[in-house]
Amino acid sequence: MSARILLSGTIGIDTIITPTDRADSVLGGSACFAGVAARLFADSVDILSIIGNDFPGDWMVSLERQHVNLDHVVRYQGPSFAWTGEYYDNMNKRRTVSAKDEVMVNWEVDVPEVLRDHPVIVASCMVPARQLQFLNQCRNPRLVLTDSMDKWITRQPEMLDAVMHLSHIALMNEDEAKGYAHTDSLLEAGEHILSLGPAFAIIKQGEYGASLFARNARGGLRLFRCPAWPLRSVVDPTGAGDTFLGALSGYLACLPDLTPSFDDVKRGIVHATVAASFTCESFSADALFTMDRKCFDERLTEYRAMTRWDW
Repeated sequence: MSARILLSGTIGIDTIITPTDRADSVLGGSACFAGVAARLFADSVDILSIIGNDFPGDWMVSLERQHVNLDHVVRYQGPSFAWTGEYYDNMNKRRTVSAKDEVMVNWEVDVPEVLRDHPVIVASCMVPARQLQFLNQCRNPRLVLTDSMDKWITRQPEMLDAVMHLSHIALMNEDEAKGYAHTDSLLEAGEHILSLGPAFAIIKQGEYGASLFARNARGGLRLFRCPAWPLRSVVDPTGAGDTFLGALSGYLACLPDLTPSFDDVKRGIVHATVAASFTCESFSADALFTMDRKCFDERLTEYRAMTRWDW
């Protein structure tokens, strides 16, 4: 059985400001990072998104060279999704300086008939209303993964609740999850997400790794903590969370029955963590684009040795 993924999200233009540098008008968008990372494992990744008439054609060529299918990316007459973000001295924290997201807010998602039966569906970070449109047009997917971000959590919390209800695996970063659950407790945030329907909740914690939450057969809470790959310096963490989502979905899409166990998701998180570390080493998706499977496997081997321990 081939591992096929249908992924929707943003494709856009980013401007990134860090404490020591900046990058203006570079390739960005959740679907770009997630789609390329998913192809590390999956046989095919179809991307459903929308771009404006200002989106550079050579960027589309660069994405296609990463073996993602862009046949269903719509181009309309108007500006592309654009995001400007600024990171604080603590690169785990950032603020949105500006976001031109009219294209995503107004987009009427239309999933082509040929794509509606994909077994693995990934709604990467975008407006919850668009995620819901996307998910509702897919027929009986075996596995659904979703992600979100702060501004859309606060704008459309009820829509996001509905997205959670359709998700098998839901991801958020730590601040977003706590804000969504109205708590300062990581455990309570994970439990809140689980209460809305997902079998697994994953809270991304930047340089501190990620936490996995699920329920056991008796309803008790199951936890797994995964450390991040130690980077000597972080150039730009933008897109690392999307890379994490994509690599996780690609890894899980290769499972024979697409019903991941807790241990399957744990292993997927390890692979996702290693993939995300490459994204942090450059602005935009440059390091992700140049990373090949050999580089990935070498780092994965080092990571496993670094984190393995016995009683």
